[in-house]
Amino acid sequence: MKFYRLDEIPVSREDQVFKESPTINAIAALVLFGIAITALVLGFEKWRPQGMAPSVPYWIAGIFGLIGLFPLANFRASLKPSNWLLRCNLSGIIIKYRAYENWRLPADTVQAVGFDYGEIGWAKLVKERRTAPSMDGKHGNQTEYLTYIDLGLVNPKTSDLEANLDAERNLRPDGMVITMDYPVQVFPGGIVEIRWTVGIRPSAQKALDVIGRRVKITETEHRKTDLTHHQGANAEEERAKIIELAKSGDEIGAVKLARQVYGYSLTQAHEFVEKLMGRDDSTLP
Repeated sequence: MKFYRLDEIPVSREDQVFKESPTINAIAALVLFGIAITALVLGFEKWRPQGMAPSVPYWIAGIFGLIGLFPLANFRASLKPSNWLLRCNLSGIIIKYRAYENWRLPADTVQAVGFDYGEIGWAKLVKERRTAPSMDGKHGNQTEYLTYIDLGLVNPKTSDLEANLDAERNLRPDGMVITMDYPVQVFPGGIVEIRWTVGIRPSAQKALDVIGRRVKITETEHRKTDLTHHQGANAEEERAKIIELAKSGDEIGAVKLARQVYGYSLTQAHEFVEKLMGRDDSTLP
């Protein structure tokens, strides 16, 4: 296991690189800005359905224009050389656990980990059906279908990697807006899990095909994960759900779950999650 800053990462023409495709964000930005421009033109032309207030087209234009800024920012980030998740070379793999959207974070910090193929005992594809607190509604839930690549390390000691992942999650430079996206997690037994979003190209199966030339590939795992609150559930289990949501980057879901479990206010729940992620358990219930 070896850790890298961005400028330390060995790069070769023969590397197989897996990264976020700019296409999806480009299309999303074009569609949203297209709707905004259309609404603006209709407002100038004073065309609108009968009974619609004159200001409505301008409101539509403003809302869709603002929303379009998000995929536009992601499209620009996807054009940066820092946009990649996994590199496979002749001797091993390198995983960049800093999300490509956070390219503005300090480049002189460690943000990738490398493993020789001999350090990886097995690899597999994981398909997860995850239920978690939704973004809207106090008690609503949402279901996501997620894809991962799991790596089983020969040496299960991952304390150094866990420390670096914690440091990345707690990296919050003053005045800088960052994306809460953390594509790598570590689980007991030396399991490193890489989240593979729909925009990563080539596919997760292609990555396994490359890794499988030198590492044993095991059967695909299908799992269901419930990270919602259940009345009467064990307190430690509920806390583990909050931590898993926060570690995956869903801090909004983690805060919402903390409110449901402990009856906290929004401020109290946010502080609770911050303490959990900072590993300061001295004042936690």
